[in-house]
Amino acid sequence: MTQRSSPVDRFFWSRHENPGSVWTLVGAYPMLVPSVYRRDRRLLVGTLLFVAVNPLLFSPPADDRAWATRVVRGERVWLDRGLRSSRPETAFAVLAAPVYLYTLGAAAARRPVRTALGTVVSVVVMLAFFDRMVRLYEDASEADDPGTDATASGTGDDGE
Repeated sequence: MTQRSSPVDRFFWSRHENPGSVWTLVGAYPMLVPSVYRRDRRLLVGTLLFVAVNPLLFSPPADDRAWATRVVRGERVWLDRGLRSSRPETAFAVLAAPVYLYTLGAAAARRPVRTALGTVVSVVVMLAFFDRMVRLYEDASEADDPGTDATASGTGDDGE
């Protein structure tokens, strides 16, 4: 994505683009919440370790057909442009943070209904953010390479 990234950075992101990495990380959040609720240090440490090594478990995807791959590539576009250049996405992330903190606070206070509600809302917010990242990636891809679809499929202006 960016010329400025280090080999380690490219290695991490290319593997995180694998849909398996994305979806297992989405599943890690609902595991983090009960680890806080139950005060289960082993589950907490296990979940955090899994999150840390997750990208190492997957190979880079062959293409960007998977929605989850485009989510991660959108995150790269967002981060590469700088947080201030993408105000709607940054605002979305800033406004989502209290939802996640509320959920973890409810779990720490052992409030089951609030914890469950917060977890559901957190996942919905996460998926809405993912959708925004996909649109950001697709918009950036179109801006970088307009007309690719027509020329790649052999239906360009040359009449073939």
